Amino acid sequence: MRTSIERTYGIRRRWSVGARRGSSAPFRGPTMSARQPLLFHAVIRSAPEPTRKATNQGPFLRVVLLHGWLQDCTSWLQVASALSCKGHDVLLVDWPHHGHSPSAVELGLQMSPSGWLDGLEVLLAHLQWDSGPPLAVAGCSLGGALSMLYALRRPERVARLTLIAPAGLPEPVWNAPFWLCSTLAKQIPHPIFNVVRTTPTYGLTPKCVESIARRLGPTGAMRVVVAEYDLVHTPHTAFWTEMLPPRSVTLLPRTTHWWACTHLFGLRLHEEPECWGRPNSLSLRSRL
Repeated sequence: MRTSIERTYGIRRRWSVGARRGSSAPFRGPTMSARQPLLFHAVIRSAPEPTRKATNQGPFLRVVLLHGWLQDCTSWLQVASALSCKGHDVLLVDWPHHGHSPSAVELGLQMSPSGWLDGLEVLLAHLQWDSGPPLAVAGCSLGGALSMLYALRRPERVARLTLIAPAGLPEPVWNAPFWLCSTLAKQIPHPIFNVVRTTPTYGLTPKCVESIARRLGPTGAMRVVVAEYDLVHTPHTAFWTEMLPPRSVTLLPRTTHWWACTHLFGLRLHEEPECWGRPNSLSLRSRL
């Protein structure tokens, strides 16, 4: 059985994927010279050539998978492996202060959503993913909000958008657990908490989200999965079902934010070609 090909990129470190920090394990990615920009830690899962030839689905979209706050790229690893076996090249990213990525200070970035997007664009340009075929982008929680921000910044680069328990919409006043936790988090003087000072919208507005949904939704190019008992980022089911076709919105019954973001492979989204294929190569069909 052939497996996908993995390549690792990032700032030169003394550890690699699967190694403890501070260990003597060699860095598995290319050495970065002083003239090259420092990058997020990132892993590319590339489909083996026989898989590309065996699947008769035309050109494959490249896929970018973005994790949430206090997660890392391994939260998407099983999904990435499944997609690469189907013929996709898949990029997994560790945000600054997460996983194996350095701090935002080391990267010369602001510890803010816009600063993180700047770093993502540097990485995509370094990999030459900033041109050519558009991308299928997916994100959970904070990664969902950053996915939408990227779709606003570079609309021509996003052909498919998949959001799981996404941030980005205002929280209702009755969500006391969210307001209590967010207030406490904003008081902690650690850099990793700086980015959540703009939670829950992270710079988005309902009109921004609506514009993305109206652009991608009619062709079935936007997919949203929300959790019924989500008190971190409430599901906003009425908003999503008004903006998107019913087949594009899934409400996970009796599930929480934590469950949705830690069981990404269990959602079986990698089995839905509508989330990852070229829009003009697929016929829309209802899941009802």
